[in-house]
Amino acid sequence: MTDVLVLGAGYAGMRACKVLAKSKLDLNVTLVNKNSYHYDATALHTVAAGTNVPENIEMDIRDAVSDKIKFVQDTVVDINREKNEVDLAENGSLHFDYLFNALGFEPETFGTPGADDIALKISNVDNALEDYHTILAALEKYQETKDKSLLSIAVVGGGFTSIELLGELAYQIPKWAKKYEFAKDDMKITCIAPGFLPMFDKKYADYAQKYLESKGITFIMGGKVSEVKTDGVIYGDDKIFLPANITFWTAGVRGNKIMAKAGYDQHRDRVAVNDDMSLSDFPNEYIIGDVSAVKDPESGRMYPTTGQISIVEATNAVKNLEARLQNKQPVKFVYNSLGTVCSLGPYSGIADINLLGVHLKLKGIIVPPLKHAIFKRSAFELSGLKASLQS
Repeated sequence: MTDVLVLGAGYAGMRACKVLAKSKLDLNVTLVNKNSYHYDATALHTVAAGTNVPENIEMDIRDAVSDKIKFVQDTVVDINREKNEVDLAENGSLHFDYLFNALGFEPETFGTPGADDIALKISNVDNALEDYHTILAALEKYQETKDKSLLSIAVVGGGFTSIELLGELAYQIPKWAKKYEFAKDDMKITCIAPGFLPMFDKKYADYAQKYLESKGITFIMGGKVSEVKTDGVIYGDDKIFLPANITFWTAGVRGNKIMAKAGYDQHRDRVAVNDDMSLSDFPNEYIIGDVSAVKDPESGRMYPTTGQISIVEATNAVKNLEARLQNKQPVKFVYNSLGTVCSLGPYSGIADINLLGVHLKLKGIIVPPLKHAIFKRSAFELSGLKASLQS
C-alpha cells in the first residue's frame, strides 16, 4: 500500500482526508493533529469575546473522519524530507510515500516588542478561551476596585479577525455593564489599524466602521503599533501612548514555524507551490492551507489564505495524487472565490459574495445568518452530512 500522511486537521487537512477516504486507490492514510478535534478557525473570535463556547465550534476528529483514516494525536516537531519521515513529540517517526502538509497558521507579530509575550492572540481554541478569562478577570477586578482603567481594551489590526472581534466585544458591552455595574461609556475599546477591511468596497467598509462606532468602538486609523506594554500600546510616528489594560494582537498571520525548521524554501513560513499544489524539488509533497502560497494568475500575487481556498487546495492536491499514481496528467489548480463575509456581532455584518452566479453585496442583519449557512456548508465539505447537521 502507498503510505499517505496528512499533517494538520484544519480546513485543508480535514478536506484532504475526506477526499482521500473516497479514493479507489490502495492507500494507507494517517492523519496527525495535536488536538483530538477540528475547530472552526473563523469563529475563534466569538470564543475570545465570550459570545460562544468552544464546544460549538469543535468537531471530534474520530467522529468526523472516515474509518479508513488512521488518526494519531501528536505534535509534529520536524519533517525529514530526505528520509520521508515526520518526527512526532511522543510517537517517534512516521514514514510517508506522499505527504499532505497542512500544518496551519500562527500569529505574525513582525518582531514588535511586547506583541509576543504581552498581547492576547486568537490562533487556537485554548488561547481564545484564555483571552475570555482574561477579560472576565479584569471585569471582576473592576467590580472590586472600581478602577476604570481595567475597562480599557486595545485591538491591533484592521482585518477580518480584528473587526469581527470588535463586533463581538461591542455586543457584550451592555451585558457586562449591567453585570459588573459600570456605565457603558466607561468601557473603552480602541482599534488601531493601518487600514480597514481593504478587501471590501469603501461603501461597505465605511458602513462597518460606522456601525461599530455606534456601538462604542473608537478607531485610530493609519497608525502602526511599535510596542505593546502591560498598560497600553505605543503607536504612530510620534510614539503616542494609548492606555489599555488588555491588548489583542490581530495584525496578521504566518504559516507554521515547522516550515522553516524543516528547510522549506519559505517566506513567513509559507511555501510557494506549483499549480498542482506540489513542489518541484520534492514532488511527493503537497503543501496546502495556511502553509501554502498559491499565485493568482490574473493579479500575479499570492491568494490570501482562507478556509475557503484551503478546501479547494486540498481537493486539487488529492486529485493530483491520484493522477500521479495512475500516470495521468496533473490537474491545474483553479480557484473561483465564493466571496467574503464579515460579521459585526450577532446582528449585523457585510458581505460580498457570488451566489449561484449572482454577485451580491449585502449589509445589515441578513449577514450573520448567511455566515452561519456558510459554516454549515464548510462542515459538509470537511466531513459530510452528520457534521453539517451537528454544527
